[in-house]
Amino acid sequence: MEKLDLYLKDLICKDENKAQIAADYMINSSDIELFRMLTEKSDFLFDFVRNNVAQRIEKAVNKDNIKNIISFFTIYSPYYDDLFASILSKHANQDLTDEIFDLLEKGTTDQKTYAAKYFSYIPDTVALELLSKYAFSDNEYLSYNSAEALGQMQDDISYDIALNSLSSDDDLEKLKAVKFFTAYGRDYPLSDIFKAMQDSKIPENIAGQIPYMESLLNLLNSGYKQETLLAIENILSGLGEILPLSDIFQFELYEVLDLLININKKSNDYSSKIAEILLTALYKFRLFCENQEYIFDEDKDTKYEISSVLKLLQGQGMEFWNIQKSYVIKELEGSDSEILAVLPVIAEFKLKDALPQLNNLLDSENEIVLCEVLSCIKNLDSLENIDINKVINKVKNPNIKAIIESYIK
Repeated sequence: MEKLDLYLKDLICKDENKAQIAADYMINSSDIELFRMLTEKSDFLFDFVRNNVAQRIEKAVNKDNIKNIISFFTIYSPYYDDLFASILSKHANQDLTDEIFDLLEKGTTDQKTYAAKYFSYIPDTVALELLSKYAFSDNEYLSYNSAEALGQMQDDISYDIALNSLSSDDDLEKLKAVKFFTAYGRDYPLSDIFKAMQDSKIPENIAGQIPYMESLLNLLNSGYKQETLLAIENILSGLGEILPLSDIFQFELYEVLDLLININKKSNDYSSKIAEILLTALYKFRLFCENQEYIFDEDKDTKYEISSVLKLLQGQGMEFWNIQKSYVIKELEGSDSEILAVLPVIAEFKLKDALPQLNNLLDSENEIVLCEVLSCIKNLDSLENIDINKVINKVKNPNIKAIIESYIK
């Protein structure tokens, strides 16, 4: 094991000669244990180090040892699947494709995942049926690589299956379908995807896929502006909990929020929704920067971007934020979903100017809205003027009734 430790150390070091010798050894000897150690280490390596390792591995491969790459398929790593597929595709022939197809059909999940990636480089339709099956697998990497390969083949059948799944009653099936389109990489059915997000109980997960299909900045300047604002709202809701903070770059949140700030410096048709988004962002990014547990494990680029977003928001001044607070109250005039979305903002920023509208909402027939409105009023320290017993008498759900009764105590 000490020998392998030395090889691993050399493989990732700055000394090109030592590093290349280690890479040559790993490929020529098909040392699976050394590759396993490399994959376990890769999470902790800087991008430029991983890129250097990839270049050394590619340099080590030649026509005589090319098939040694396939021996590493028993250990899956998302850092090396694209590299291996790219290398193999440069030496592709019918025998190699047949061997990899055999792994796609009969191999382990890890082997199938590498094999699926190969067919995104060599879109041989012999793999079409298996890829269509795997594209909706519970294994995230296998499903992604399969859908990506199907996109290269422009397969209509799997596309239609995913399209139909967007209207499923099962939220997990919807999410699988959305992820399929992310990987498929073309002809995104955005109208259907936005509708799936709106109808889902896990809208944050679906919203987090949309920027991988189309830039939020482009969508804000398209016919999907209203839907995009809802997606941004869901992204902010899930950021740091459901969605990783490192996705801040893919989401272009600094640029998106900067655009929304400039839009909302004048009243517009979307002022209240944009105000809600901006106030939510202000709260969330304060939270990230003031609580190290959120950003402790993030890299320096992500930490810097998070602090930059907060500086952007805080730099707008009190007058700007007072206007946003006045705008956001208008969201209480919207649908039940819009009301539920804005209540946390009103509670967080103690917007007592919203009390008249909140009191009017106690006539709602939606028991969840009644419960959340009362919770908001409680956070505003204004329950003393509310006849809670009158509200309780309207509620049939025993769990909601118990929550409301707890407000009295």
